[in-house]
Amino acid sequence: MLDRHVNVAQLWRLASEAARKGEKWGQRKKSVSDAMVTYYAQLRRDRRGAKRWVAEVVDLLGYFDLSADWRAVEKGLQLLDQADGDVTGAGAELQRLEVVPASSTKNSLFKSSS
Repeated sequence: MLDRHVNVAQLWRLASEAARKGEKWGQRKKSVSDAMVTYYAQLRRDRRGAKRWVAEVVDLLGYFDLSADWRAVEKGLQLLDQADGDVTGAGAELQRLEVVPASSTKNSLFKSSS
């Protein structure tokens, strides 16, 4: 998920801008997913891993709200790495550490962006 090529501030800026697009939360989630696919392609990654990487990152980003700082997002991506892609486990740890509210879900960003 997180390696030296990932600029978390840029990734979060793209995601939060995309999260403002669309009238319904499903459309906003699709916009974020499309933005992450583009970002992944810019990293010149192996396309075979793109679908999994994008899905996990988008689900993790969903735990945050638009006011989140990119450093909090970076912490989330680090936790996702440590959890070997277990988004639910990483989300629970973000809640336990109070990085995100206890009420956050993997769709909070998309549902609150309207």
